[in-house]
Amino acid sequence: MSNSTHPHDWSEAARMLHARLGGRCLHSDVRELLAGPLCTRVLVACSGGADSVFMLCQLWAQAEVLGIELVVAHYNHRWRGEDSALDAKFVRELARRLDCEFVTAERPDNEAAFTETTARALRLEFLRTAANAHGCGCIAFGHQQDDILETQLQRLARGSGADGLAAPRPIHRFEAYPTHVRPVLHLRAGDIRMALNACEIPWREDSSNDDMGISRNALRRRVIPDLMDALARDVSAGAARSRFLLEEDATALDFLAREHLPEAFKASAALDRKALRAAPRGLTRRALSAWLSAHDLIQSVSAPAMDLLMDAVYDGKRKNRLSAGAVYLVLDDRSVKFEAVRDSRGGPTVEPCFIEGGESVILSTGALLETEVIELNDALRSDILTGGVDEKQQAYIAVEEGQAFEVRGWQPGDRFRPIGAPGRKKLKDWFIDRRIPVKERKLLPVVLSSEGEIIWVPGLPPADVLKISAATKQALRLTYEHRNPL
Repeated sequence: MSNSTHPHDWSEAARMLHARLGGRCLHSDVRELLAGPLCTRVLVACSGGADSVFMLCQLWAQAEVLGIELVVAHYNHRWRGEDSALDAKFVRELARRLDCEFVTAERPDNEAAFTETTARALRLEFLRTAANAHGCGCIAFGHQQDDILETQLQRLARGSGADGLAAPRPIHRFEAYPTHVRPVLHLRAGDIRMALNACEIPWREDSSNDDMGISRNALRRRVIPDLMDALARDVSAGAARSRFLLEEDATALDFLAREHLPEAFKASAALDRKALRAAPRGLTRRALSAWLSAHDLIQSVSAPAMDLLMDAVYDGKRKNRLSAGAVYLVLDDRSVKFEAVRDSRGGPTVEPCFIEGGESVILSTGALLETEVIELNDALRSDILTGGVDEKQQAYIAVEEGQAFEVRGWQPGDRFRPIGAPGRKKLKDWFIDRRIPVKERKLLPVVLSSEGEIIWVPGLPPADVLKISAATKQALRLTYEHRNPL
């Protein structure tokens, strides 16, 4: 029943829904957490879709028993015009009928949320801010069991480890943010919709779920059904079990890493390299990730850069130096430590790093460089072809998914052919033509392909050889945001 009509009595409908499923309507781990003293107020992320409406009704029906208060939160991405406004109206009315506090926000005009990743980041920032403002110790998300396999397939393609493949977790704790809970992660999407229909509870259907250009939709509609047919088994149930086992393994590894390499989890200024080398690689990688996270540097280290750091720890080279955003990671016989990045005049410089398509990195200058593989629609392709992209901040290039890139500063002798140029010439000459000041040139990142060819420098069009054409369906979007040095 995917329409915007509200039942005459939402409260009675929610009670009927709870009675239909009984004790299995909430994940047992989440129920135990909510019944305790840590999450007395819960922010419920509700899009208006079937899963989040189901979750909200189940939490509301048990709120008194669990001793929790609910705050309903809705983020309007404004992707679908009037439909998005109707989603927000639907959730607002639902919260009012259930006598819950309601908080909402809209995507600001200066945020061009073209992609899943951008939209997810905006929504998460809103939810965490709202949770803190309303005194909520937990944020409830409507992920269900079918979401697990979709997430695993996406993360397998990115090369994730046990922690990444153990997501989404029923309970995910953070040091600096409210705890994330997923109360209906154990239930199938089909069962949720059947229960809603049986109780005549409506929801809002997102038309973008039919867009096969969105990777998660393509997985759900095409890849996973074919996989189930090929294997003749319930792959979603198998993925859910694997997620549970991987979470067990990840928890055990985290315990062992904290036991063997405790300094990495205390934001220490330096780590004992000998201790790192003596530990199994799985524990060392986990410890290094925790150490970088504690110093707010994990976003500056891409997957290829982490592999380089791991190799540097274990190889026989006595001294090594790697870039990690605003610092160097300096390795000697005894330690791994930080060293600030500064040039001879005390200013920041762009230190070399590596990044894969779909990753982000904070450069040593403090600037943010993001890459994202996206599917082009007609409107966006037209905007690119007609020059509607701000060259100082964005570029779209035609590359295949899975490629890695080097990012470094401008070097004398660099040559480049941007779109529309008759040939290559020195990058310095392009800077002069564009009136880019000398001080600014040294701060700009130069993005190179795996073959060492320059593909983009902010302020210039991307490489002519990788330009978007009328036939291009997939592109890599590069976004540059200058920030104050870290």
